[in-house]
Amino acid sequence: MAETSGELPQDWWTTEDVLAFLRSVGAPISRVTWAAYVSRGQAPAADRMFGRSPAWRPAAVREWQASRPRRGSLEA
Repeated sequence: MAETSGELPQDWWTTEDVLAFLRSVGAPISRVTWAAYVSRGQAPAADRMFGRSPAWRPAAVREWQASRPRRGSLEA
């Protein structure tokens, strides 16, 4: 069966899914911040486009989140 452009498979995350994941791990950011990170290469580029909507593989976002520097991580 062919995918329709309006149906996103469950193994892909939309921007909202990415933001919800980041909130769930205590690292909330805004949609604008996520878009800025992606455009500057500071976050993973979308793995695929569904219509005009970017989508990411969950593993790519989880790996990125795990490797992000933490605020206040510098020891005095």
